[in-house]
Amino acid sequence: MCLFNELSLDTGESVEHRDHRRTDAAGAGRGGISIDQGQGAIHGPMHTGSLPQESRVELRRAACSDLLKLFEIHRAVFLPHIARTWGWDERWQRGNFLEEMATASTWVVQADNEVAGYLQIQNQAERIYLRNIALLPALQGRGVGTRLVGQLQVKAAERGMPIELSVFRINVAARRFYERLGFTRTQDGQTHIGMTWHSPEREQRGT
Repeated sequence: MCLFNELSLDTGESVEHRDHRRTDAAGAGRGGISIDQGQGAIHGPMHTGSLPQESRVELRRAACSDLLKLFEIHRAVFLPHIARTWGWDERWQRGNFLEEMATASTWVVQADNEVAGYLQIQNQAERIYLRNIALLPALQGRGVGTRLVGQLQVKAAERGMPIELSVFRINVAARRFYERLGFTRTQDGQTHIGMTWHSPEREQRGT
């Protein structure tokens, strides 16, 4: 069993307590089961024509040995937004990252066998909650994120479920990315914007 011990919380630094410094909306998406159970599996390997021909991008389930690398990616991708919103607290972020790993299904994105990002989701009773997508700069803008979300949309449509997520208000690029993929704004919070996607078939039925 993975006890998520790889990330030590003893950083030796002073910690200022703050609340709600998550990458997603505070308290959202807790307690779900992983989407890879039963018919809901996201299958790899994944190929994308927008990557260089020699590159190979794959998905695999996250393991305990991935934690440090995934947290480095988390820090690289989300630190600018978190620092501007609340201020970055390294120790708090490590603890929160472990909690998210323990309560969501996490998939590692590998490019040429190197860890290059992660996808984190929760499959709940009436929705799929997309908690996080984080990709290193080398994979950004090459269609990988679009393909990841597209695969998730296929699974959601098969189950007749919406996909919900939240993005930082200051992360305009992320909001526009999801809008291009058919997500609509459904909630406005102080720090986050909630977005929802429904399959076109469901919208046509008016349900």
